[in-house]
Amino acid sequence: MDQRAAIITGGNSGIGEAVVRRLASRGWRVALAGRRAAENERVAALAREDGAAEVLPLALDLSREEDCRTLVGTAREAFGRIDLVLNNAGKINRSRVADSTTEEWEDLLRTNLSSVYWCSREAYRVLREQEIGPEGVRGAILQMSSVCGVDAWAGTGLYSATKHGMMGLTRAMADEGAEDLIRVCALCPALVATPLSGANGPEAIQPEDLAETVDYLLRLSPAAWPTEIVVPRRGAD
Repeated sequence: MDQRAAIITGGNSGIGEAVVRRLASRGWRVALAGRRAAENERVAALAREDGAAEVLPLALDLSREEDCRTLVGTAREAFGRIDLVLNNAGKINRSRVADSTTEEWEDLLRTNLSSVYWCSREAYRVLREQEIGPEGVRGAILQMSSVCGVDAWAGTGLYSATKHGMMGLTRAMADEGAEDLIRVCALCPALVATPLSGANGPEAIQPEDLAETVDYLLRLSPAAWPTEIVVPRRGAD
């Protein structure tokens, strides 16, 4: 069984829950963070049943810098090291730009972009001081972006802007991480069947598809250095 340690934000539903449970089934130690304490505990109980070596559910608001620092610091203290950070927490916004408000914009920036910057920065500072792991890197920071991070359509302006910002941050950190042996990569799926998106059914990408993609990235040798993986949806324009 694996004894590596991970931080999963937005880990109490959808993609985050799928990744938590995938890692748990391999014996990882997992810190999962989300605002809803009851949902955190629900997923933590499932992860323990799946075989997690240790589960740390944390009720935090990652749109606040201090909570991001608390998350990384608490996980580091509990586990001794961090092998994976998945920045998965986020919001969707479908407002057209002319119909949007400054409050929407600022809330989306804090949740979708600032939180990723804060968590990534704090995690990188921990990872670069760690010994190289058996997989040949010091650890991985993965960002859950979107096809809206590489394109944009009407009604996605605010959301796409935050995801494009995430992509710029990821590409720069991936370049910096190549020197420090810290893998940084963005996952850019199309429509995923999650409570957040409201999508369901076989026409939508499944959360488990993204858990499988995370698994793939964790298995790569340090010579393979993808900075983004786009996951289109069959039949979508």
